[in-house]
Amino acid sequence: MLSASPEHFSHAESLADGIEAKLDWKHTESLSRNNTLSDECEMQGVSPESITSIHLPPGTSQPQGLSVAPGNVGDIIDFAHSVFGDRVHPTWLTVHTTRTFGYREHVERLATITEVGGYPLAVENTPDASCYHTPEDIAALAFLTEQVPRLDDVSILIDTAHVAMERRALTVDDRAFESVLERADEQLRDQLSEAFQQFLQDNVEHRKNDPDLDAAPPTEESPWRPVFATLAIVGGSQIQAIHLNDPTSDGLPETQRPADGLRWVLSYCDKHDIAVVLEPGGANRESIAETISELPIGG
Repeated sequence: MLSASPEHFSHAESLADGIEAKLDWKHTESLSRNNTLSDECEMQGVSPESITSIHLPPGTSQPQGLSVAPGNVGDIIDFAHSVFGDRVHPTWLTVHTTRTFGYREHVERLATITEVGGYPLAVENTPDASCYHTPEDIAALAFLTEQVPRLDDVSILIDTAHVAMERRALTVDDRAFESVLERADEQLRDQLSEAFQQFLQDNVEHRKNDPDLDAAPPTEESPWRPVFATLAIVGGSQIQAIHLNDPTSDGLPETQRPADGLRWVLSYCDKHDIAVVLEPGGANRESIAETISELPIGG
C-alpha cells in the first residue's frame, strides 16, 4: 500500500495495491459532509474501494482532536461519520495516542471508538519515549487486545522509524516491563504480571526457535535490527500493518542492500499477513515507483 494525501490519490492508485489516506489538519478542516473523501475520489477518478485505510492526524491541540485521548472519543466518531462519504469504507483507521495514559481508561476509549464509530483501529507507535514506544509498551496493547473481547477491533501499527533504536537484543527489558505494570491499577496489575510476562517470553522464544523465514534476521549492526527486535517481542498476531520507513532517515527504505534487514522485515510481514504501507514523504513519483519495484517482497 501507499500512503498519500487526498490531492495525490490518483498517483497512489496507479502505483500500489491500496491507499492509506493520510490526513493532516488542513484536510480535517477542509473535509465536511459537503466535501467528503468519497467526493475527492470521484473528482480524481479514483476507485473508493482503493482507500484501504485512513490515517488520522496526531496531536490534541487542534479544535477537533483526533488522537485517542480524553475528550476526543466523540470527535473521532463524528469525523468518521461525517467526512468519509457514502463510498469510502476503510478496512481500518490508523490512529495516534497520547504520550501518557492509564490502561483501563485507554481500553475504554479504544473500545468505544470501535463500537460506536464502526471502524477497526490500528494504533501507531510513538517516535520517542512515551507509554507506547518500547517493544514492551506496544506488546502490552497487543496482549490486551487478545484478553479483552471489547478490543477485538483494535490492533497494532508499527512505524519502522519510530521503534526504540537502542533495542537490538532479542530479550525482554525488565525495566520496560515494570514500567508497563506501573501504568495499570492494582487489579489489572495482578492480571498482567504473570500472563503478560509469559506473553513476552513466548514471543521471544517463538522467534528464536522458529524456522528461518525467507531471509536471515538483521545483524546487530543493521539499522533494521531494532525493527526486528520490536516485531519479534510484540509478535505478529496482533499487528495490522507497518509503515515501511527507513529506520535511520524516516524516508523511503534503502532497497539496494536487502540482506541488511529489509528482506527479513518483509518476509515477516508476509508470513503474518501484515499490511506493508510505504510512506514516501516528499519523494517524487519516479523514486516511489523505483522503490516499489525493488522491494524484496516474498510470498
